[in-house]
Amino acid sequence: MEKKLLNILQDGEKRIIGQERYINSAVFIGIVTMEKSEYIVLEKRALHIRQGGEISFPGGKYEVSDKTTENTAIRETIEELGVSKEKIRVLGKFGTLVSPNGIILEVYAGYIDIESIEELNYNRDEVERVLLVPIDFFRNNIPRVEKIGVENKPLFSTSELKLPARYGSSWSGREREVYFYNFQGEMIWGLTAEIIYEFIELYTKERVEINF
Repeated sequence: MEKKLLNILQDGEKRIIGQERYINSAVFIGIVTMEKSEYIVLEKRALHIRQGGEISFPGGKYEVSDKTTENTAIRETIEELGVSKEKIRVLGKFGTLVSPNGIILEVYAGYIDIESIEELNYNRDEVERVLLVPIDFFRNNIPRVEKIGVENKPLFSTSELKLPARYGSSWSGREREVYFYNFQGEMIWGLTAEIIYEFIELYTKERVEINF
């Protein structure tokens, strides 16, 4: 029994319980270097697709044929930005974001080796336009922070399940912060802004320590 339990627990540090019930996706923080400045590549989604008109990283839903979520991030970047695989350099995984709306997002980061935005033959069916946002913009601009509430609404009978009556009606969940960056009139917010905020925090800290 102990040996079996140890086998189960060996991957516990990286296990996300209930992962198979979530939408598993991956995105790529692609950095472009031009004229000694660094930019993050973002895309404005085409209006007719899910979350149309919003700003996001290249990425999408994991497919079994991808085998790994890193491959998902690469495949989606190729499909959406129209850039060759040889120009995508994934340096590693930045982290995992589990969103309250049932999405597990694996986030990878690295470089897209292009010299001009004109090299991106982005997919017009999915992408309205591509944005190159200077990393310094995020370093020098504090995001607006708002809060979003969560309401839990039971879709089951509490009396049938013999649960306390207080669960028979809606109850509030924990509020969470939402970040907003206004870049040249385009609003970068939601999960994308949340990832950027933490990435810039760590990126800036790392640069300071290296320069020091």
